[in-house]
Amino acid sequence: MIPKAPFAKFLKHVLLLIAILSVGAVSYCRLFDNYELGSLDLRFVLRIPKIPTTDKIVFIEIGQDTIDKLGRFPFDRNYHALLIKALSESGARTILLDILFSEPQEHDRELEYALDRAGNVYLPYAFDLNKAGGASGLSAGGYVAKSLEGLAKAAKGTGHINIIPDPDGKFRRIPPFIKYQGADYPHIAFLMGCDHLGLPLKSVRVPLDEDFNMIINFSGKWSSSYGHYSYVDVLQSSLAKETGQKPILDLGVFKDKICIVGLTATGTGDVHPTPFESIYPGMGVHAEIINSIINNKFITRASKKLNLAILLALGFLISVITFKTKPVHGLFILFLTLAFFAAAAILLFNYSGIWIDVAYPVLLTVLLYLSFTLYKYITEWKNRIVFENELGIAKKIQESFLPKSLPATAGLEISAKMHTARQVGGDLYDFIEFSEHRLGLMIGDVSGKGVPASLFMAMVTGAFKFFAATDTKPNDTLNSLNEKLVKESSSGLFVTVFYAIFDLQAGTMLYGNGGHLPALFLRANEGPRFLDTTEGAPLGLMEGNYSPGSTDIRKDDTIVFYTDGVTEAMNSKREMYGKERLSAVARKNRHLASREILAAIEKDVRGFEPKSEQHDDITIIVVKVK
Repeated sequence: MIPKAPFAKFLKHVLLLIAILSVGAVSYCRLFDNYELGSLDLRFVLRIPKIPTTDKIVFIEIGQDTIDKLGRFPFDRNYHALLIKALSESGARTILLDILFSEPQEHDRELEYALDRAGNVYLPYAFDLNKAGGASGLSAGGYVAKSLEGLAKAAKGTGHINIIPDPDGKFRRIPPFIKYQGADYPHIAFLMGCDHLGLPLKSVRVPLDEDFNMIINFSGKWSSSYGHYSYVDVLQSSLAKETGQKPILDLGVFKDKICIVGLTATGTGDVHPTPFESIYPGMGVHAEIINSIINNKFITRASKKLNLAILLALGFLISVITFKTKPVHGLFILFLTLAFFAAAAILLFNYSGIWIDVAYPVLLTVLLYLSFTLYKYITEWKNRIVFENELGIAKKIQESFLPKSLPATAGLEISAKMHTARQVGGDLYDFIEFSEHRLGLMIGDVSGKGVPASLFMAMVTGAFKFFAATDTKPNDTLNSLNEKLVKESSSGLFVTVFYAIFDLQAGTMLYGNGGHLPALFLRANEGPRFLDTTEGAPLGLMEGNYSPGSTDIRKDDTIVFYTDGVTEAMNSKREMYGKERLSAVARKNRHLASREILAAIEKDVRGFEPKSEQHDDITIIVVKVK
């Protein structure tokens, strides 16, 4: 049988391992990848410095101004022929017409002639992709839109324009190649980038994800990346040049440029959400791919195995931090750990283009911290229950040392009440009935509170009963008790004690005081006074002498014994209750019975210091001579 404590420790480590492996499985299977994609977007937006963009790429937009002037799209293909002619004569290096020419029109021959004459134009087509990717990437079952055969032959090259949406609907990936009928067909921008560098397609090494897709390395927002020109402005400037008029723009800006022509007008449909903005023209994707190839700047996502290894290492580090530190300190250290990890992830992305998972480690950190903190609090709660039960037992033991009932000494009316600040306290009192007319009364207060004070109180009570004899004066009893405590006690605690003996036949009260608060004495038609002695230190500190004290007692005299929990009770203004207020309340009610006087004092103290804020034990004994 496994002992309880080792089993709890074993169970804790098992639960820890299960939690880390569970989140690891979620990470490996990428079940919540939308959050990770969101962290990637944030890295794109916050990236400093921005990735370099070549000045060789320009956009020629078929925007709303072009639609307004040339009419509804698709245009007469003569316009495209004129654009190709203008760009080619201006020295454009390559031209990408991001327009699908899958249906024949009236002026296809003119466009075909312009393509053949320019010799630097690329045309797109779109595949109908199979739902399940193959072992080497995506495959197609046919075409969605295929370029007309004559136009395709006249173009310098053709390629697909398929783009792969992520689970959150944004576009961040393209397949560099799609397999169709046993052959690999390149993405048009990938083809143009390789041609620009004069490299064979298969010789360019591009990092791919697990599905053989290339992650698009976005450089920024649409409006702030590359040069932008209007389709209609290019046409009008070309015509103006031929007629000798002043052109709108200098067509020389297109010399040696990669010109990407495409739709940007509102409602044309060729827009996609990207990490930077929700509306991003599809032609921008071509520019980013070509730019990545020219500048050799790519995004590489860490493999599932590497991300899992990072997650497991971070999980064990978090576990050690959480278990070895206090909750507040642990939270601060965890925050610093996550901040360091996030900073490392951002730096890797900014300077190396490496994308490591951030969302899953953050998720793991939060779950582990909450779980371990909950585990700690549950454990502490269980320990507290055990401690409270032990305190309950200690309270019962302490109460067993206190009088079970008040003495029934003829001629004395006695009332007593104790309120501990905690479950167990350090106040004590006792009565010794020597004879029918002779009674001993002791009240004390142990330094400190809680269990140590209650244990010391029990020892003091037992020793007091041993030394308190009928023929021993109060000061002698205190002297003997002090000698015993000084010799035998090693707890560092001490106790204040006021001990009085009432002798009703002699009409006297003898007393001794060992550092305790003086008793309050009230007599009809006289002012209140406090009974004290000249010598008497707290018991258990050092050897010393205890002076005797005495007073005569008469009918209706009232004596109030109390501990410092009464006089040192504190209100919200940090003012103490004090002996003067106690004296005033007792004097006002001295004509009442002892229990009524005690109730009046108790009520006044409770009104001065709320019960919820009681900071010390309170004990009150009222004796009235009848």
